[in-house]
Amino acid sequence: MADCPGVLHLAAMADGALARIRAPGGRLSAAQARATARAAATLGSGVIDLTSRANLQIRGMSEGAGSALAARLSAAGLFVEGPADRRRNILLDPFSGLDPEEIRDLRPLAAALDEGLRAAPWVGALSPKFSFVLDGGGRSAVAAIRSDVSCRTTAQGTMIIGSGHVLVEAADDRSCVAALLAIAQAAAAAGPQTRARDLDPADLTSALQAVSGLRQATEAGIARELTPRFGLVSQRGSARVALSLPVPVGRLDATMLEWLADVAERDGEGWMALAPWSAVVVWGMSTAEADATLAQSVGHGFTPLGVAERLTVVACAGSSGCVRAQEPAKELGREVLELAAAEPWRLPPAPVRVHLSGCRRGCAGAATADLLLLGADDAPGWSAHRAGSPRAPGDSIGRRGAMTAPELIDLLAHRVR
Repeated sequence: MADCPGVLHLAAMADGALARIRAPGGRLSAAQARATARAAATLGSGVIDLTSRANLQIRGMSEGAGSALAARLSAAGLFVEGPADRRRNILLDPFSGLDPEEIRDLRPLAAALDEGLRAAPWVGALSPKFSFVLDGGGRSAVAAIRSDVSCRTTAQGTMIIGSGHVLVEAADDRSCVAALLAIAQAAAAAGPQTRARDLDPADLTSALQAVSGLRQATEAGIARELTPRFGLVSQRGSARVALSLPVPVGRLDATMLEWLADVAERDGEGWMALAPWSAVVVWGMSTAEADATLAQSVGHGFTPLGVAERLTVVACAGSSGCVRAQEPAKELGREVLELAAAEPWRLPPAPVRVHLSGCRRGCAGAATADLLLLGADDAPGWSAHRAGSPRAPGDSIGRRGAMTAPELIDLLAHRVR
């Protein structure tokens, strides 16, 4: 893939050009979702990816379609002119402002960080891979997702975390945003490929010393496990609920996104949140409306709730979408979920996570999977690994040729647990 695509900066893929749409904080109004769906249907193949960082990607575009897409998305408020467009990588808990367990609603902080990046004169020098995660202390624990810099609210305060270490504690949103921007600016000054982990500790300390409202952190523990949430979720202080619908292997199409826009507009609050565990969350529904929509969702292409709660399948674009991939990862992942829905007795007795990557790069996710399958660079087939991640494949359980959905589920049942 080309260097972190955007709306104008398209990536050449096996199935055509690809555009990445960043919705900071993962929030989309019904109108924005509808505009994205229609752009995908008319300017692309109609295929839309929901990424592991809660962005959307339109696939199958022509090389020169970026300008037309930018015009459409600008009118919908989803495109920012200039280099900031590819650098607004802000991941927010999709239940921020809703979760009864949340310590602090970080939606205002996400908006302020986005505004700061848009206005920063140095943003064009920042790596397009540089990412932020904002975790208000809710149950989802999105701070567990690897990022360059993140903030996590605890009972003691809001911790600024970089490269896996608590750096400082921020007194309020203003100082938190200033600290996040100071770290990003230090990375931009160090070079266009620099990430937070590459910064010299002295330079990082110097950047943060210039920010007021910071103090030495009082909490050392930062590790939490991401907790995907599906189905009906209670909203804080409301009789209404949010509905989290699982998206099969992060792959939507234009009709699915149009349907979600209609649901959000008719039965919800008119907007939705994108989740980093391949789900879309519609807020503000009555329990009856949410139950009815959940039942209808399978007919619109969404994964049945009972399957999503037991089997997580993460897959890269695969050989049909990426020139590097040797194996059909996305297609195999969808076939596995469809088989599990048709024959639920095949599901493992306890929840499991599968990661399929059509080559050895391990794209689409960095978390450890119960079963990791990697395509090879020089021969067809998969290498299978137990309890592995792309950077640490774990125990090998053999090399396999072309794999079918029944074979993969059988492998899960007999070799993973």
